[in-house]
Amino acid sequence: MKIALGFLAFLLSSRTLLSQTFPGSLDRYLQGIHNLNFIPGFSVVVVKGDKVIFSQGYGVERAGVNKPFTPATAVAVGSITKSFTALAVMRLAEKGKLNLDDHVIKYLPWFHTANREQSNKITIRMLLNNTSGLYSPNSTHAYDLSDSAIENVVKGLSSIYLYKEPGNSYEYSNTGFVVAGLLISKVSGMSYASFLEKEIFIPLGMKHTTTMPDHFAGMDISYGHYPSIKSLIVAKREPEFESIGYAPAGALLQSCGDDMGKYLVALLNENGVASNLIKKELWTPQIGFPGLSKEDGGDGKSFSYGLGWMVSNIEGKNIIHHGGSTGKTSSFTMIDTANKIAATILMNIDMTFIDKYAYPTEVNILNNVLRLTSNLSVSEFARPVGKDLTRNNFELKESSRINYEGEYHFKKGGDAFVNFGVDLKIQKTAGGQLEGIVYRGKQIVNRFDLDFVNESLAVSRNVYMPEFLKFKLTPGGEITSAFFYSTEYDKNKNEESTFKQVTDVYGLASFNLPQAWKFNSGKFDFSASAGNNKAWISGGTISKEKFSFDAIFKSSCDSSARLTAESRMLTDNMGTLIWQQKTYAYKKNNQEFQSMILFTNSSGNGYWFALTSSKADFTIYVQQVVHSLKKSFRTQ
Repeated sequence: MKIALGFLAFLLSSRTLLSQTFPGSLDRYLQGIHNLNFIPGFSVVVVKGDKVIFSQGYGVERAGVNKPFTPATAVAVGSITKSFTALAVMRLAEKGKLNLDDHVIKYLPWFHTANREQSNKITIRMLLNNTSGLYSPNSTHAYDLSDSAIENVVKGLSSIYLYKEPGNSYEYSNTGFVVAGLLISKVSGMSYASFLEKEIFIPLGMKHTTTMPDHFAGMDISYGHYPSIKSLIVAKREPEFESIGYAPAGALLQSCGDDMGKYLVALLNENGVASNLIKKELWTPQIGFPGLSKEDGGDGKSFSYGLGWMVSNIEGKNIIHHGGSTGKTSSFTMIDTANKIAATILMNIDMTFIDKYAYPTEVNILNNVLRLTSNLSVSEFARPVGKDLTRNNFELKESSRINYEGEYHFKKGGDAFVNFGVDLKIQKTAGGQLEGIVYRGKQIVNRFDLDFVNESLAVSRNVYMPEFLKFKLTPGGEITSAFFYSTEYDKNKNEESTFKQVTDVYGLASFNLPQAWKFNSGKFDFSASAGNNKAWISGGTISKEKFSFDAIFKSSCDSSARLTAESRMLTDNMGTLIWQQKTYAYKKNNQEFQSMILFTNSSGNGYWFALTSSKADFTIYVQQVVHSLKKSFRTQ
């Protein structure tokens, strides 16, 4: 109720802005947004014509630390990066280096999906207007800072099938922009990051904008916040999970209000970086998709996607816009082309997921920024008029709550940016209610109250929009697993009776194995076998630079083994560790075997395992050993 009353008071006080003029009215409005206490810090920059006419920061860079958030404070801007990627492609097109309607395979002859005849139809334009049909592979994201990271992501698309005819329908696609980023690199002969620096950032004087992780330490960056119940969780930088692979879609770009002001000036005026012909191409509607419904405070009209930008009619004005989301920061830009006004807001919380029933949305805020700049009154556009349909009167029996308490370990699913390698803990609060904590190592990424709809379905309650948490129950009422934010978790059972913790011979690593497995002497740091000797496992330390799947396979198998098949390399996140794995099939003495090679690199200290058994028993031993081993693995 406090949240609702606070926002009502804010709306009532906003009406007095009618008696004020810009910039005082805008400053007071934004101060009111900050006083609602749901964004620790943010900055807003407004451009009119060829000048920055407003630039102000509000709040702090990090909750609990009294360092102001200013227009010089940088945050990860997320998918606004797509507008830079599209501009970079148009720079190459303007120079005659490529044509938007060329097929991708003209520049990347090896590019294909599993149904090559479909991917051969994809043009560069389709990549930029989200009609390519490309989507991210259903596998765990690999964290890669190598020069070939973007190419590695694109090559990984060879295993997916396109289910939509390229060019026919809209589907927001990070992967399409990754392919576009690789095209920029191949056509220009420069890395994606270097091309943006040379062709956009340096000419526009954007000295505090970069996609290069090596530059982050020298910038004043706010790494944002994750959601909690009555407060927010400070996010730390996790360099071990940064990846260049998705940079063209928005994985890395950091910028500040001052620099975004320079970008907006370029977008509103003829210049050598973003010519009027380029902007006409970028902002021409290409494909329509559903806009804001009336229930969500819109007018039900469709939005359109141009090239790296959305194009909409908002309250009678033609507005170019795009947002960006990282899970812990967000950004939003709007451009009123007729009045030559543009604005950007950068926030150290992800407003994309904010509880729209309790707080103003980023679209609502930035639309009001444009309105107040034009001395118009604030608007309710993008504020829901419907009710939160997840609200209910169900009460979970107090005696049943203990069934839900405990640890839930990551099984599969998730996403590349937030819900990777995470675990879930459900515990009882001092008030006797249940709360959930999603965490990765020591970093908590979500904390929420559980509001049960029935015994198998609950809703998360915090500053974000409610999300369903589904439980799988046995007929006897035992909880076996949970599903939350596209991530599946297994409920932890007491493994002490079936597993034991072991260490290698040098005491460098510890992990769990089934109780029945026995140590064996051998040439490796670690070697053990099943009690029936039908499976065996070995392992040891090795640097990332020296590690090779093929070399480990050869060293762990008899020289008489004859390789018959091998899988492609897969990645898997478990907590804060990233595991790579590859499976080999081979014959020996007319018997068929399979061997899974696992490798993880923790703080530069690599460790490998090789699990081998007969082909017939292999799946059983993988299920019995691998998940628990990866989950429990620790290095000294």
